[in-house]
Amino acid sequence: MHVLLPPSEAKTAGGRGRPLRDRIGDGPLGVAWVRTTAALAQLVAGDRTVAADALLLPKGVTEQALADNARVLDARTTPALRRYAGVVYDGLDFAALTPAEQRVANRSVHVFSGLFGVVRGDEPVPAYRVPGKAVLPGLGVAATFWRPVLVDVLGERLQRGLVVDLRSGDYAAMWRPERAGADRVVAVRVLSPAPRGGHAVISYTSKLGKGRLCAALVRRVAAGGRVATVEDVTAAWADCDGAGHEERTDGRLDLFTN
Repeated sequence: MHVLLPPSEAKTAGGRGRPLRDRIGDGPLGVAWVRTTAALAQLVAGDRTVAADALLLPKGVTEQALADNARVLDARTTPALRRYAGVVYDGLDFAALTPAEQRVANRSVHVFSGLFGVVRGDEPVPAYRVPGKAVLPGLGVAATFWRPVLVDVLGERLQRGLVVDLRSGDYAAMWRPERAGADRVVAVRVLSPAPRGGHAVISYTSKLGKGRLCAALVRRVAAGGRVATVEDVTAAWADCDGAGHEERTDGRLDLFTN
């Protein structure tokens, strides 16, 4: 099983891991990381207003975000599932998982990133703020830069097992499965009762539901169960606070909250 998650602009501070500079060229994404971090360094070394606009930074977080981005190569790191701190990750609640469940999450969860492309749950990253729509000098829109890079990397990384895609739209566009493997990918939407009737994607409850579903999938695997079919995903949803599901024929699964 593999679970694809969006990142979060909110991050925890600090960390005890080696700085990124010590391993910047390592791994299949190493060359791309050199390019994105160099482009980021160039951006934040220039005009601060231009950098804030290119990074889509709200005024309330600009100073901290630019400071974090300026030291992205030299700051201490921490594993991805301990670094991200938004609503999805509140729902996942990594710290509350048992050690066995954490091991499953670390190897099974893949977080997409405007700066790093994709990182595994246990992969150490610094604090940073680079959304997928950020524009990096010489590279253009971050998400667009990553598309061709991730084709080969994820084609190999996700070549076996069911892929449960919980990404949001911007990050879903960074990688789409090849036709040969598309039948193993299930894109999930979490829908909630809408104020005017029916159901819709409500940002907060959708994100929280996706985090809880990720935790339920991890617990299922850690307990010796399997996540190999759409039915297994819906069974895991039933273990959360889900209210049912509607399966579509185009590889999408709609799940409903109460």
